[in-house]
Amino acid sequence: MIIDFPKIKENLHKGMEIFLRQEINRKAPFAATIGKHFFHEGDKSSYETVDREKKALDFKRGESQFTVTRDEMNKLTIKDIIQKVQGIAEDMAGQIERNLFQTMNETIEKSGNTIPGNPPFSPEAFLKGLEMVEIDFDEDDRNKPQLPTLVMHPDLAKKAKEQEANMTAEEKKAFDEKMKAMIDKKYDDFLTREAKRKLVD
Repeated sequence: MIIDFPKIKENLHKGMEIFLRQEINRKAPFAATIGKHFFHEGDKSSYETVDREKKALDFKRGESQFTVTRDEMNKLTIKDIIQKVQGIAEDMAGQIERNLFQTMNETIEKSGNTIPGNPPFSPEAFLKGLEMVEIDFDEDDRNKPQLPTLVMHPDLAKKAKEQEANMTAEEKKAFDEKMKAMIDKKYDDFLTREAKRKLVD
């Protein structure tokens, strides 16, 4: 007779699935900030842009696995299983983030929302990039702009912090003045967009 424990296996599977999702979110922090919708059927969907244009959305497949030999089964511990699941999570997180940034780059290139000349990151480059995007304001308040999220490689983030730390008082003042003027302009643009917005019952 072969003894089976379906309920124990089911609970173990559920627990490991929750743990795997948590690990993927931890190892793919940018993707984890994006809202998610679960689909249970099909491999295609669609979405509507802010310009009311309907576009197809193709799913991308991501998968990973680990194997256990017959000899390993006799001495496998929970710690060993967790380490293997963490390895899967790291692999899956890498696939998710690479696909995400690849799709973003393709979309940005197609829309033309790139800074001409592709200059290195700097305060001026940041302002040029900010000039190219729309900004909304929480509660229609000028002092509550929804600024875009900056996503950088850790090395570039470190360099950006060093640039900021090395700015002179005059350079900081000039940047703050340009930033204030930029937010004022974006706020005017926001009010204009809101005034033209059509409400539908």
